[in-house]
Amino acid sequence: MSQHIKGLEELLLQRHTRADSDRLSNLLHDKFEEVGASGSICTKDEAIEWLVREDDDIRWSLTNFRVRQLSDNIVLATYCAHKSDLRTGSTKRSMRSSIWEKINTNWAMRFHQGTNLSGE
Repeated sequence: MSQHIKGLEELLLQRHTRADSDRLSNLLHDKFEEVGASGSICTKDEAIEWLVREDDDIRWSLTNFRVRQLSDNIVLATYCAHKSDLRTGSTKRSMRSSIWEKINTNWAMRFHQGTNLSGE
């Protein structure tokens, strides 16, 4: 299961996925919420609107991926995300956590939070 959830997290970091609102809608739970680094909370529709407009020159990777099972149908994923700007060559890191819920046979992200690492 850990590899499957990691694959879904990596899929959400890919530009081709972020540009596809239908694909995003399938990966994000209908009651999805995100707490951004600024502390603001956004809904599924707001997150999709933002993601489809994201800069094409951004690439993501992740490290230190872990999954903890919270119940039969809910897991918590934590990891470090590396955001690279291909135009400037800059890289920023953040700690991420996501709650995934299994609905029937599919997993959907129910909650996400990213916290920028200090000094970056």
